[in-house]
Amino acid sequence: MSSLKSEKEIIHREFELERVILFSDAVFAIAITLLIIDVKFPEMPEKLEGVDYWHLFKPTIIHFLGLCVSFFFIGMFWSRHLKMFKYLQDYNQGLIVRNLFFLFFIVIFPFAAEAMTGHVQPGFVIPFFIYFSNIALCSLMHLWLCHYIFYKKTYLSVKGYDNYKKYIFLGSKYSTIMLLIILLVAVVINIFFPGDMVALGYGFYVFPFIALYARKRLKKYKPVEDIV
Repeated sequence: MSSLKSEKEIIHREFELERVILFSDAVFAIAITLLIIDVKFPEMPEKLEGVDYWHLFKPTIIHFLGLCVSFFFIGMFWSRHLKMFKYLQDYNQGLIVRNLFFLFFIVIFPFAAEAMTGHVQPGFVIPFFIYFSNIALCSLMHLWLCHYIFYKKTYLSVKGYDNYKKYIFLGSKYSTIMLLIILLVAVVINIFFPGDMVALGYGFYVFPFIALYARKRLKKYKPVEDIV
């Protein structure tokens, strides 16, 4: 009797864990879907003769590029979330809270993308900082969640696969450090060159150095099936 009850509890627990995963996937899917709302075909004039098509389609092109960039980032975070949850076998309230924080910033992507593509003007860099800060916070929340599952509450993940787990954790760690450094450099540049979008671009020069360092550190932990 107790064996039957235990089996039912395990099945029920697995169902609850599946709900956590399905809810997360739904949030990602909705966030990606909402990105397309701001991409609208321009209203065409009755007479097309002499129409400046670049000026007419420019807002649509900018919003579409914003969709592509945001789709890439959301897809990247979904892929990392998928790989991390691959080793998940249980959940607790702490995991739910951390996962919700992470998903909160995923949901903000459509708002941040609209700010970036619809309100960027010369000398007005707030939309840039909103967008890039949201990316950095997504990465930071993912790192927080990853550390909680693999190192703080180890019973939440399946036993073994230490190299795989370390690879996922370090990948999240180095990405977060890189994004925060770029954001910090951008803030410093904006203090000395307020509103200069060209100068802000210099902050991305630190990217290749951190990426190269991270790649070397991660190589020994990289799963065989991920090696190209």
